[in-house]
Amino acid sequence: MTAFRPHPSALPLLLVAGALLGLQACKAKPPAEPAQTQAHAPEADVVPLKSIQEGLQTRAIPASSILQVWFPAEAAGDGSARALLTAPVSGMVASAPAAPGRPLAKGAPLLTLRSPELAELKSKWLIAQARLKRAQADLAREQRLATAQAGARRDLEIAEAEQAGASAEAESARISLQARGVTPEQADGTFVLRAPSAGTVSTWKAQLGQGVAMHEELGTFQAASASLAVIELPPPAPGAWKLGSLAIIRDDSRTWQGQVVGLPSSMGDMTHRMTYRLRLSGAPLPLPGTPLEVQVPVGQGVLLPSSALQQIDGVWGVFLQEGDLARFHPVKRGPDVARDTLVLDGLPTGAKVFTEGAYLLKSKLMRLKSGGGDE
Repeated sequence: MTAFRPHPSALPLLLVAGALLGLQACKAKPPAEPAQTQAHAPEADVVPLKSIQEGLQTRAIPASSILQVWFPAEAAGDGSARALLTAPVSGMVASAPAAPGRPLAKGAPLLTLRSPELAELKSKWLIAQARLKRAQADLAREQRLATAQAGARRDLEIAEAEQAGASAEAESARISLQARGVTPEQADGTFVLRAPSAGTVSTWKAQLGQGVAMHEELGTFQAASASLAVIELPPPAPGAWKLGSLAIIRDDSRTWQGQVVGLPSSMGDMTHRMTYRLRLSGAPLPLPGTPLEVQVPVGQGVLLPSSALQQIDGVWGVFLQEGDLARFHPVKRGPDVARDTLVLDGLPTGAKVFTEGAYLLKSKLMRLKSGGGDE
């Protein structure tokens, strides 16, 4: 079979025809798509600002710094500064107890007991004193007679024994009264319970007209020198505070150095706060119950108004402005300080954060996430 061979003069025409056919084929074939193409997903954490017309306010985020924040505390005495008030004699409460919490000087009257027991002890002491004086007089007479060789030796010995017995009886009566906190000369049928030191009555168990037994607890007393500052802090705990850590403590006019002597074992069930105790040193100690302030190292971060922080799907964050959008930005939340909150991590310095109206942005974002659209 003979192969087809075009005439040499027709070769240019065939080349032109082939080029035209190839061009038409390229126009008919669609362009090839890239091997790896991804659909652009809609933003899930942004809110268009045009959807919220008013109620928004921003501020620039300052640089992070180590913050020392003043937290409220209260002066308190330790266990050695607390005392039980007890009845040294049986009797009946004859006067209204001193008001709890009121500052009292050492020796100030707290309450009065009318005590038949005390009256009987005073009577025994008086009788013993009278017998002692008579025995002393009898002994002196027998001694004079013995000196003059006018008395019997036996009478002198009897007088000496009587005087010794009367002296012992008088001493016993005196000790019984002093053991109940009164001197024999001042004792009568009443007993005045007095403040053991400067301080305040913490609580009373006794009331006017109540009968009490000897050694019965009447209340508790707190010495005036409050050596501790008690502070309750919200979580998280200040990481810089360990046993022995130092802090500055103040009231309206004085400043103390405080040393951490008590750490919280757990968070309070009711308050959800952690209790720390710091021992005071320096200026004269305050009264128990005095309001104090303690400078607490809360950590490195930025203080923002608490209204700026919002929680979405269990994550705390803030809304940052990005042009005409507000983007939810997760952060690490620290403790609350009055109306502010410490943000420990996650804030870009210089960015604009929404400090007012963040709750509006959260509400709008939640609607967008649920498919509510941008009304």
